[in-house]
Amino acid sequence: MISIQEKISIMNFIKIFFILFVINVFLFTSCKDDDQQDPCSSTFDQIALFTNVADNIILPNYENLKSELDELSIITQVFVTNPDENGLSGLRVAFKEAYSSWQSAAQFEFGPAEDVFLRNSLNNFPVNTNRVEFNIENEINNFDQPDTYDQGFPALDFLLFGISGSDSVLETVKLYRENADKEKYKKYLTDLVVNMQTKVTNTYETWKNSYRDSFVTRTGTAAGNSLSQIINSWNQNYELVKRNKIGVPSGVLDLNFPLPDKVEAFYSGISSSLAIDALNASLNLYLGVGNTGINGVGLDDFINEVNAEKNGKTLDEVIQEQFAKALNAVSALPDPLSESIENDELPTVLAYNEITRQVVNIKTDLPSVLCISITYVDNPSDSD
Repeated sequence: MISIQEKISIMNFIKIFFILFVINVFLFTSCKDDDQQDPCSSTFDQIALFTNVADNIILPNYENLKSELDELSIITQVFVTNPDENGLSGLRVAFKEAYSSWQSAAQFEFGPAEDVFLRNSLNNFPVNTNRVEFNIENEINNFDQPDTYDQGFPALDFLLFGISGSDSVLETVKLYRENADKEKYKKYLTDLVVNMQTKVTNTYETWKNSYRDSFVTRTGTAAGNSLSQIINSWNQNYELVKRNKIGVPSGVLDLNFPLPDKVEAFYSGISSSLAIDALNASLNLYLGVGNTGINGVGLDDFINEVNAEKNGKTLDEVIQEQFAKALNAVSALPDPLSESIENDELPTVLAYNEITRQVVNIKTDLPSVLCISITYVDNPSDSD
């Protein structure tokens, strides 16, 4: 049995412990560094951020992509009407310009783009050439299944540069001019471009006419609000650049067995330049830099506002330095990337490593200091 005196001692101890605990909490709170702000209650002007992103980055990039696809559609019609070498050469140039423009729009896979599965419809690679040829032979021109690998830029890459068995302009023209199934090839090519043009136009028009106004006012840190949409879509696209454009072809994700034929734009051979375009687009979105080159309000301003730091530097400095390293590493990879990997995959592996080092900065540190949850699902084969 515990005596009354012992009970009193225990109760006094508990009281003293509670008082000390309260004092410690008070001292910790009152002595907290004034520079360490609570990002969840930050007064940062999110509307200014969203307005800049919408008006100077998202809408201009969609408008530019729409314009490139409109031009591609016109040149395609000219070519299928009278297939010749000049027509194909012009079509190939228009294709490359549109593919480059896509890299800047690819990172906005939410809202109107998500509704039409824009990323999957335009850039599922590597292309399934057997499926494309089966579709052509059987006149299957339905592109309502975005998870297939028979449409978008990768399919055009094959149809314009590889379907004849070589990248020869003359041999490719013969297929569209002299082959027994030439009308089928022409129709598939035309329908591909029209489908891409339609989905991009719908996305752009929805953004311009209605979605933009709601986007710029959805402040806060909850999932589904604009800040969460930007950060999640930006991160997801960055990881696709890391994994699909560089990681898979290098072999680093497949027991170090290089897979050069898995590169983006395998047949046209512009894989490295597209990866550089994508990384620059990612950096520009982070900085708030629009198509005119003006540096507006970006995510960098937000994390600087809350004084985010890492390893003795500002988090902004760390992120910008790693972007520079990743861009330098990818810029050292000559096109065609498939041939570079066949000759020596090590530079591509090193580029993958530099891109990967950024992931913890933008997927863990940045969302954490801005109180944003990462909500997209990682590819289970990617351990990074």
